[in-house]
Order: sequence, then structure tokens, then C-alpha cells
Amino acid sequence: MTEIWVPYGPVEVSFDIKQENLSQILEPQPVKIALERLELAVDAVSEDSVLILSGTSGTQKVLDFLLSRNKVVRKILHPKNLGALARRKAQEFGIEAEPLNLETLEDSGLVDASPAKIPLQLRSGKVLLITSVHYDPLFGLTSASSDLVSLLPELKQQAFNRSLDDLPSTSTNSNASWYSTRVLQNCHAKVLEIIEKTTIGVLAVSYGEPEKVHEEIANYWKANLSVNPPGKSERLIFGSGGQENDRTLSDALARAFFPVATSLAMQDSESKICMLAECSQGLGSEALMRFVTGRFEPRAKLDSVTYFDGLEVLLSFYRIQRDLELTILTTLPKFYASKLDFKTIGGAREAPSSIVQLGSRAKILVVTDASTTYTPT
Repeated sequence: MTEIWVPYGPVEVSFDIKQENLSQILEPQPVKIALERLELAVDAVSEDSVLILSGTSGTQKVLDFLLSRNKVVRKILHPKNLGALARRKAQEFGIEAEPLNLETLEDSGLVDASPAKIPLQLRSGKVLLITSVHYDPLFGLTSASSDLVSLLPELKQQAFNRSLDDLPSTSTNSNASWYSTRVLQNCHAKVLEIIEKTTIGVLAVSYGEPEKVHEEIANYWKANLSVNPPGKSERLIFGSGGQENDRTLSDALARAFFPVATSLAMQDSESKICMLAECSQGLGSEALMRFVTGRFEPRAKLDSVTYFDGLEVLLSFYRIQRDLELTILTTLPKFYASKLDFKTIGGAREAPSSIVQLGSRAKILVVTDASTTYTPT
């Protein structure tokens, strides 16, 4: 028997697989960022305001490091959902916290022949955007640019329209990502992007112009988080990454399910996938809630649909789920699970038996943390 541990919410859970049923364990082995590289990145920062776009543990660690070493920063800007974090850090380091005003917008020029408006606070040219990146079905790999665009409905609609036909994206740089980068370049802001892994911490940091940083981060992602699978599999068990990566079903699908399903699952062959995701905060998006309550049908024509929260995740899931049988370990109510055609299990120990019958010699491919595993396609 082989014991396998995977991140699950704030903890790790384990299950055993018989040797005759184990195909391979896919688990990249990146190393934590060296202190010297982190110092070089934060010491290069010359902006006097920082806009925080994620609240992950990695983002907080880098932010603390930046504010403790760099005395140029005088203000933390924040979206509404990160207000408590921003105010706490502002008080700790004796600086100002200010909400990002999403009502007072200013033209930042044309992007691909479409006008773009951004918050007036970003027009000073002395603002640093900081975020932690992850896989996303719309953007491929998120960035500070895409996180900013996602706060502004008109810009998110533009990004959505550009990648609708390609959902879920299998590229680290989709059409939506390209659009987002161009929007941010027009306001001359700098970015600081982070790659982190739940069980290790911060893996990489890049600071500078949006396009250059996104390229560096994407290259690191592909070079250091890639794996070589034995081929596509009919039986898969994967972890969703824990912490921010599986707090909701929308997060788990967006950050972990799609990379596995598009790269590793065998289509049209009765594939069975077991996804370990805590989902302690429920569905996590307006789109999934509309779907399970019968208020939105993903098969409807989308030519005139106005984007709403999580639509890219629902559409991507619908396009893939038709060909796969999905088992999940989750705290979701069974009502929601049944609406999504999930077969739930009671605990991680049941994961192997949920997709392989007793006595079977079927092989199971395991991905311990799909949120930080890259499979070249």
C-alpha cells in the first residue's frame, strides 16, 4: 500500500492505494524562493502605493517583507474584500489604507479598438499591483493585470468575449490575458507577481512591467511545475491545492479541475475522476448558484449574455463534464452535488474505491496538488 497526502482546506488528508492499482504520482518538486531573490525583487520597488489584489498567505508574506524593508511605500490600496487585511497591515507598518474607488474611472485609451476605463487612483504612475497567480479557465494563468480587469465589469466583459470560444484555456497566455496586460500597460503601473504552493510557500516573485513580469512568471510555471504523465488516464485522483484553492467549488474547478481534465483525463471512455476539495464556503459564484437553482442554462446561446461572476467556470465545466464521471470529497450539501451530477464520498480514505471496484487492477493516476501542476499539451 502507498500512503498519499494531499492538501485539503487548511489541512492535509491521506488515502492508501494498493501498489497494483497505482499508475503514477505526479508531484513537481519546486523549491522555496531564496531570500536573496526575494530581497532583490522588493528592494527594486520604487512606487509609493501598493494595490493588493489577493490575500493569500504568500501575498501577505511578500507584502510584509516589502513593507519592512522598503520605506518608500506610504499607502495600501485595496478592493472591498481585502479591506480588513489592508487596514491591519497599514496599522502594523504605520501607513495609510485606502479603498480602491471603482466608481471614479478615467479613460486609459483604446485597447484593441475598445475604450478602457480604469480607477483614477492608478493614473499617478506610482502604484504597484501585487498578487498571487494561479490557473484560470479564462486567462490561462492569472496576473495582476487580469485581477484588476476582473474588478471592473465592463473590462471583464471585454476579456470574456475574447476568450469565450477557447474555454477552458489551455494556454498560460490567453486572448483575455493579452487584453488585460494591454489595459494595465496604458496606466504605466508596475506589478509584483507571486507563485506559491500550499505545502512549501513562496516559490517565485517577479517585479516590473506587466508584460515582462507575466512572461517571466509563466516561464517559471512551465519550467518548474511541469510533470511528465504516462499518458491520459481513465482513473484519476487529484487534490485541489488547499487553502484559497479549494475554499469554494468555483475555486477548485477553476484552479485545479480544468488542468487535470483537459490534459490528463481520457475523453469518451467512461473516465472517472475523484476531486478532493473542501469547498467550505459553498459554490462560490453567481453562475453556479444560478445553474443549480435552475435560473441559467449553459446550453443557451451566449451571443447577447452579459458576463456575470463565475460564468467562465460554469461554461468550461459544462463543456468538459459531459464526457466524465466526477466523484468529489466536499462539504457541499448533497442537493448542490446532485444538481452537478457529482457522486460524493465521505472521506479521503474512500477516494480509491470510489473510482476502482474491489479486486480490479485498473490503474489510478494521482496528482497531489493540481493547482500547481503543469502538464504540457
